[in-house]
Amino acid sequence: MSFTQIRKILITGFAMFAMLFGSGNVIFPLILGKDSGHQLLWGVLGFLLTAVFVPLLGLFATMLSRGDYKIFLAPLGQIPSFLMILICMVLLGPFALIPRCIVISYAAIKIHIPALDLFFFAIVCALLIFACTIKNSIIVDLLGRFFGPLKIILLLTLIIKGLLNPSLLMTSALTPAQGFAKGLLSGYGTCDLLATIFLAGLIMSGLSKGMHPEKRKDARAMLLLGIQASLIGGILLALVYMGFCLVAGFHAQELVHVERGDIFSKLAIIILGQEGGLLANITIAISCLATAISLTAIFAMYLHKDLCGGRLSYKTALIITSLITACVTNLGFSRIMSLLSPIIQVIYPVLIVYTLWHIIDKVRQLKKQRRLSISLQPVSSDWGQ
Repeated sequence: MSFTQIRKILITGFAMFAMLFGSGNVIFPLILGKDSGHQLLWGVLGFLLTAVFVPLLGLFATMLSRGDYKIFLAPLGQIPSFLMILICMVLLGPFALIPRCIVISYAAIKIHIPALDLFFFAIVCALLIFACTIKNSIIVDLLGRFFGPLKIILLLTLIIKGLLNPSLLMTSALTPAQGFAKGLLSGYGTCDLLATIFLAGLIMSGLSKGMHPEKRKDARAMLLLGIQASLIGGILLALVYMGFCLVAGFHAQELVHVERGDIFSKLAIIILGQEGGLLANITIAISCLATAISLTAIFAMYLHKDLCGGRLSYKTALIITSLITACVTNLGFSRIMSLLSPIIQVIYPVLIVYTLWHIIDKVRQLKKQRRLSISLQPVSSDWGQ
């Protein structure tokens, strides 16, 4: 493997981490760590299953369909696949996840600037996201080269510092099975299976950028590159999740009365002090905005191409997405989650089952094609010699 390929895989892996590590990825592992007590290990195992392993399966399954979520969901049928995509886009877009990212960014900054107004902050973020997504071809490079490495360095600094002086985990009334189930449900809340299915196209386009056209046509080689980049992103996510759970568990007594949306901001100040906490909170604000950037690009492209059939320009779709985002953000974290949770609890298990079926079906098709190609190869003969 050439140095260029290794570099591209690393950049794309960091970009994937930057895309996925947003609002829910900050809050849910911290809440889990705070509430799990001495059953933290079981909670972490459950969380990694639904927040890392399942999203990676979704990414792999969509990559088997050339990174195109429409091809991935097509076996459902025309109307069911259209409705599934529409529901997922509503959840991922300006009606749920993008505003949630901005609310968490707001909570991270507000603790240092108490007079900051949410409506004003939402408008500024919407403008910033618009500026970063106006050229969607640079998003993977922007996230992989800048946001991803910066986030990893600062988040690992917080985690390592938080683990240097551990205290005893609080006693919990949870059983191991309840702790594991709590982790599973918390992982649901990240919505990362939805994200990976629809981010696969961005990731594959980032890998293929600058490649020779012949190499881009090699589906197996592109799939291998995609898997390698995905594993890097998945490992980074798992490390940060485990670190966040442990840090929150070791400082649970100091977080008892903290609101869910403010938990990271408070923890950062406890561990790093006022100045270090400011740096960590800026990192989280950037993390959430990085996720919002990728989701905005996906939703705007969906609005431009699929929902409006090209009649609406990409730029106009971005403006509409940004305006809706700014309005919905003002609902706040709790209201957004109350709208989001019931839909996620229904649609997530369905997507998990469908993803597993899709992978099994694709692998079966590939094995069948391979056996057929072997049987059709000419058999050598010594006749006539």
